[in-house]
Amino acid sequence: MTPREQAGLPTGGRRKASGLSREEIAHLAGISHDYYVRIEQGRAPHPSYRVLDALAQVLQLDPEATRYLHRLANPCTGEPPAADPPEARAARVVQKLHWPAIALNRRLDVLARNHLATLLHGGLQYGDNLMRMLFLNPVAHEGILEWDQEAALHVAHLRAATGVAGHSFAAELVEELSSESRRFHELWTRYDVGLLKPSPLRLRYRGLGDLTLERETLLVADADMFVFTLEPEIGTPSERALSLMASGWI
Repeated sequence: MTPREQAGLPTGGRRKASGLSREEIAHLAGISHDYYVRIEQGRAPHPSYRVLDALAQVLQLDPEATRYLHRLANPCTGEPPAADPPEARAARVVQKLHWPAIALNRRLDVLARNHLATLLHGGLQYGDNLMRMLFLNPVAHEGILEWDQEAALHVAHLRAATGVAGHSFAAELVEELSSESRRFHELWTRYDVGLLKPSPLRLRYRGLGDLTLERETLLVADADMFVFTLEPEIGTPSERALSLMASGWI
């Protein structure tokens, strides 16, 4: 496939060259033809990282060639800034969310959580991993009203999320839980598979009573992780209870 075909541009007519013209490169990169010519001729001082990355994508440069392009265009600043690690991006995401939110990897390790999620799960042992918290913490049995249903859903999610190729990633956790929790072993050997979907989660919280929260899953772009959010229905006792918790009254 030619560069023009890969860019989705027409290939008919009498045009002999299979590559992209300057006008086409500029158009695909989202800049003007004049500005592209000035960059090409070294007459555009300090083009932005965004523009250079867009040009690298249009020209199908590999990572090393992209870094070289950045060094040529901005010799004083050198390499483009390193991208934030996924965990840092996830932490920023959860901190911006109003209701309880937790960032997790495929093994359901807790990578980040916001203030309300910390309050909601505060004091629980094994808070570094949802599976450990669910199966090894006796308080979880009391706090999650449909515990057995939640346990089955989480085990099926763990198997689906880690998969055959990623089994070694979860093997140590599975071995630990199987030896410490008979119920986990029973559920794991059922071989149920299914990712967690939006669904109500009913909790019992000291001082607040029973809460009904809607569980949603948000994917973090370009990262092997996701974010769980727990949102109450507007105008319900659960919303008022979480608002009191957020304000510090509880």
